[in-house]
Amino acid sequence: MLPRDERRRLREIEQQLVDEDPKLARRLSQTSTFGYLRARVSARMALAAAASVLSLMCLFLNEGAAALTAAALTGFLVISRTWRIELH
Repeated sequence: MLPRDERRRLREIEQQLVDEDPKLARRLSQTSTFGYLRARVSARMALAAAASVLSLMCLFLNEGAAALTAAALTGFLVISRTWRIELH
């Protein structure tokens, strides 16, 4: 959380931008659905979603080994979503 004077200054800057160029301010404040999803969903979670869909498809097509493999991959990706690789 920012200090009160910094929040006040940011509101002043935002109001000045709205007064000077309302069209630009509106474009900056609006986000597309794709941009919102891209910011919220990581590549790892998108891969987990694809693996879960693949697992369900394999299950309905009576491919048990493939369904178990895809389900295991999904579980691993969901469990590891908070892991970070740090290079020192």
